[in-house]
Amino acid sequence: MTFVNPILFALGAAFVALPIILHFLKRKRKPVMWGAMRFLIEAYRRKRRRMTLEQLLLLLTRCALVLLFALAIGQPIFGGAGTQTGPRELYIVLDDSISSANRSGGATDFDSHKARAIALLDTLAPEAGDRAGLVLASSPSRGVITPASSDIAAVRRAIEQAERTDASADLEGSFNLIGEAIATDEENAPAVTVAVVSSLREGSIDPDRPLPRLASDSRRVSVIASVPATEPVVNFAIAGVEPLRNVVLGEAERDGQATVIVERSGADIGETASVQVSLAIEGTNNATTGLADFEPGQTSAELMLSFAMPSADVSRTPTLVASLPSDSNDADNSVITPIDRRSVLRVGVIASRPLVGQVGIDRFTPADWIRLALSPGESTGELRIVDTTPSLIDAPRLATLDAVFLLEPDELADDGWSMLRRFVDRGGLLIVTPPAKDSVQLWTDSMTEALGLSWSISREPVSIPGNARIDTDSRAPSDRLLAMIAGELGQLSSGVSFTKLLPIIPEQDNDPSILRLTDGSTLLAAARPETVTGRVSPGLVVYLTSPTSLDWTDLPTRPLMVPLVQELIRQGIGLAADRALRTAGDASTQMPTASEIVSSEGDPVEAPIRLAGRYELRDEAGEASGVLAVLPDVRGSRAGLVNQAALEPWLAATAGGTEQLAWIDAEGTTVGAASATTSTSARGESRLLFWLIVFALVCAVIETLLARWSARSMQVHHVLEAQA
Repeated sequence: MTFVNPILFALGAAFVALPIILHFLKRKRKPVMWGAMRFLIEAYRRKRRRMTLEQLLLLLTRCALVLLFALAIGQPIFGGAGTQTGPRELYIVLDDSISSANRSGGATDFDSHKARAIALLDTLAPEAGDRAGLVLASSPSRGVITPASSDIAAVRRAIEQAERTDASADLEGSFNLIGEAIATDEENAPAVTVAVVSSLREGSIDPDRPLPRLASDSRRVSVIASVPATEPVVNFAIAGVEPLRNVVLGEAERDGQATVIVERSGADIGETASVQVSLAIEGTNNATTGLADFEPGQTSAELMLSFAMPSADVSRTPTLVASLPSDSNDADNSVITPIDRRSVLRVGVIASRPLVGQVGIDRFTPADWIRLALSPGESTGELRIVDTTPSLIDAPRLATLDAVFLLEPDELADDGWSMLRRFVDRGGLLIVTPPAKDSVQLWTDSMTEALGLSWSISREPVSIPGNARIDTDSRAPSDRLLAMIAGELGQLSSGVSFTKLLPIIPEQDNDPSILRLTDGSTLLAAARPETVTGRVSPGLVVYLTSPTSLDWTDLPTRPLMVPLVQELIRQGIGLAADRALRTAGDASTQMPTASEIVSSEGDPVEAPIRLAGRYELRDEAGEASGVLAVLPDVRGSRAGLVNQAALEPWLAATAGGTEQLAWIDAEGTTVGAASATTSTSARGESRLLFWLIVFALVCAVIETLLARWSARSMQVHHVLEAQA
């Protein structure tokens, strides 16, 4: 047995001597003789033993009363050897992720989580020095109250004021925060209990990723977790909306199409299912609907829906809204996607200037063919060509462009590649073709290194025997760069042949090929640059392995030339642009360039944003500069059930073993090997303190009765002792 306040107990125990000292102090009284004294002396001699016993009982009662109050002040704690004693720290990991939006019997899981967390707080004994902390688990997790605080009321208010988010759960980050808060070299540090309050559905956990170890030699750590949800539910979620055109030119009203991706999770995955999907432009009433069909075992389905985009005077920044009917989790039933409306696209063509007087189709340069393909026939003004040479390229000029055709990369200086990399990192589209030269190409390494590409380019052109043609079947169905002409690609490419290429050498696990030739060589490749830290650039790099030169290919004279170049520009800019589209809680993705982000109510918000919806981007002058769409993290809303036995080793490892793990059932009862949990020990010590006070009061009543009972006898006792 030890004490929370050992010094106070020692002082209180010392006062037990006070009743003993007072008991043996004798008051001398002057005897008064009177006639009946001898009768009293005889009675005193007969009852002396009983009076002595009464005095002894009174002394013991007074000593017990003082000792009980000393115990109450010292607050004893019972435990075996090695058991942590003293005040405890309770850290509550509250699941406020999108998974907690699941409904069970009308109330959301998040409401149940908050009630359970408050019930855990009620088991603490603030008078014993217990402390509590709060960590919210939605990604990225954040410590609301860390380290633990003795202000239990403040922790309660933080729980009551917590709101659910649309981000996924981040238990690993939550445990990292707790590990930092409890790290100490202090001996006999208070025991720590980590309470994971969550439904622990499929979207909340990742047992394949170990949790940080919290157990240490300096303090005991136990984990208590809510029993995983057992009620099967079916959840449909919109995983994405992809317009065929992310960038729309012109201000007129037009029709469009978009692919809607729907996922399902939870019960009945092995059965067929259908769910209705609605698609419309935000603020309009002309929605289109369709059914997403699922085969047995299928968890993801796609469907194409059309929409009517209003003119620019009705909606300058149109936003697509895809929605589903209400189900077990409504937080992932609606997704918005902004469409970038522009009046013109500026395309830079970087090549040497042609000689004056150059005539004849046989003397056309690759740049001439590209210019013709960008402005075929009567120009609509939607594509504006900006000519420049490799030696004149600079950052201010690149800042005005949406896309760049680099047709003579061998003439580019080293700093030119750095400027193009910054252009791509800002969301630009860079299309590179090799120069129409048979000599050794020394620029290839500079390009792949500066642009952070995972593939390399051969230094020498390769001749293709037999004039290889385009293999239209080599195009992946998931490719979006040529999606708009995919249906006519076979007919358009008929007759196109290639005699030379400057091929790429892809990595084994990362093939960027979009189109191949019949001999297996890559014709068209695309990739997003990566930094050394793994961050992916929003821009896009496209490499055409053959220049648009009649010495290498007859592509410039074929019907495919114009639609191919037009699609590379129009669709490529849409794919390359830094779309204002983010996932709730995603802290790794850099936010769009803006001085301020405000909610629909006009309140400033800071990244990372954890609530899905539409946000406004503002520039330095406070003017609206765009729209940011934040999507719910559907990975976190997966509603599948997880077996408790599968979670035990995962959770027990962080506390040092299964003996330090316990579970909280739906009634709030703690079940498991970790018997010394916060709820059990705190309740036991509170009960001990209560009974100590009760026994002290009982002793006080007994002492009062004994004192009055023996008061008269004491008077006679003192008189007769003096007479004797």
